[in-house]
Amino acid sequence: MQVETFIIGNREYTAKKMNAFDAGRFLLKIKNIAAPALTAFAQADNANDVNLFELFSGLDEEAHEKVIFPILAASAVYSIDDKRKVASITDMNMCFNVDTLLDFYLLVWEVLKMNFAPFIERASTHFGYQDIEQAASE
Repeated sequence: MQVETFIIGNREYTAKKMNAFDAGRFLLKIKNIAAPALTAFAQADNANDVNLFELFSGLDEEAHEKVIFPILAASAVYSIDDKRKVASITDMNMCFNVDTLLDFYLLVWEVLKMNFAPFIERASTHFGYQDIEQAASE
């Protein structure tokens, strides 16, 4: 499996790409969580105009327990500095604090991009708006 290293803040983390089954299973679970964030980005003129609360509006305690932590576990996310996996509430509390909470979400974002960006990019080229226009004109 492909392992990537992320530097977030001044700390180093590793994660591996998920297997196809786990990625497909989690893709279905993240759609409801990610939809508000993607909508916020789509409606903003630039990233600085995105409302922070809209970005996090799809998250709740259940999303953490049933989606985020299982995704981190399936990706074998590991904190090099803490010599600890990051896959549970306890791990989160051991590796992050209130001052570095944003770093946790940046790590989650990197893991999501690593695992799902290729799928989303390929799907958008097959099913995106441009293909609909092209199909309609043919």
